[in-house]
Parts: sequence; structure tokens; C-alpha cells
Amino acid sequence: MNPKEALQQIRALFEDMPQVVEPQAPVAEEVTKVEMAEYSLADGTKVMISALEIGGKVEMADGTPAPQGEHQLMDGTSIQVDETGTIIEIASPKEDIVVEEPVAPAQDTTAMSADLKAEFAEQKSQLETKIAELESKVKQGFAQVAELVEALSNTPTAEPTQKAANAFQSYVSSNDTKYERLEKYRNAILNK
Repeated sequence: MNPKEALQQIRALFEDMPQVVEPQAPVAEEVTKVEMAEYSLADGTKVMISALEIGGKVEMADGTPAPQGEHQLMDGTSIQVDETGTIIEIASPKEDIVVEEPVAPAQDTTAMSADLKAEFAEQKSQLETKIAELESKVKQGFAQVAELVEALSNTPTAEPTQKAANAFQSYVSSNDTKYERLEKYRNAILNK
């Protein structure tokens, strides 16, 4: 195998490897605008309420969350608001019935846990297989690179066209002859 063939094989080995996908910047969550209805409190203050039910948002006219505590609307309905402006309790003026937040139905967590464990094990085995495959390709690539380096080190090199020592000698000897000629001219001028 010559060096060009080795390089082509190495390139082909790495070209069919999957490309690493760079993580992308997180996408901002899309904010949905909630329709707010205007209500008046017993003292005449205007507030905006998304839904007159537990979980509804209460905002002041300037858009800030309503202060925590109990607020009474003009119709006599009393609402209890937490620190984020979310309604946590509603009391009707006719009946003092407290509406509680609906409770989600219980789910079978053991079945969900088993499903998640099975899915995790499957993905783990797929990942381990892929890693072993990639490690094998990398080892082959390094072996081929080592062969290429060895082949290049065994390639004969050409002798230099001119030896450095000879170039220096020719320069020195040519300067010596110039010096001798200059010395001859100087002597001739001085002896006139």
C-alpha cells in the first residue's frame, strides 16, 4: 500500500462516521397572551383578572401582580391572592363556599417507572453499541495513520544539489582573488 492509498482509506473511514451535532441555543418559550377581564374592587380600584377561578391571574391596572391577601370585588365576591398574583381561594357573597383546586387523578407511578426504565435500558444499549462501533473505526484509523507514517519514514530522500561547505569555499576563494587584484592595483598606484 502506498501513502496515497493509505490516506484515501483513512479519509473514507472517517467520512462515513456520523457528524457531531453542536447544541443549539435554547429556543425562547412562546408566550401566549391571556385575555384579561377588567373588574373593580370594593374600594374602586381597577384590576385585570385572567379567569375568575382558582389559578387565575390578578394584575393591577399597571400590569404588576396584585398584592398578596384577600380582595373583595364590587359584587361582593372575595378572592384570596398569593404573592405571584394567582387566585388561591374564592368566596361567593351568597354562600361562603370555598372552591378548592381540582385534584389530578392518581397515576400508576410504578407502571410509568417500569416503562421509563425499559426505555432507558434500550437507549443505553443502543448508545453502547454505537460507541463500540466508533471506537473500532478510530482504532482502524490510527493503525492506518501509523502505517502511513512508517511508509513515509522509509521513503528515500534525495541528496542536496550543492553541499553547504563547497558553497562557502567558493565564496571565500572568489573573495580572496578579488582582494589580490585590489592589492595589485593599490601597489601599482602607490609606486607610480
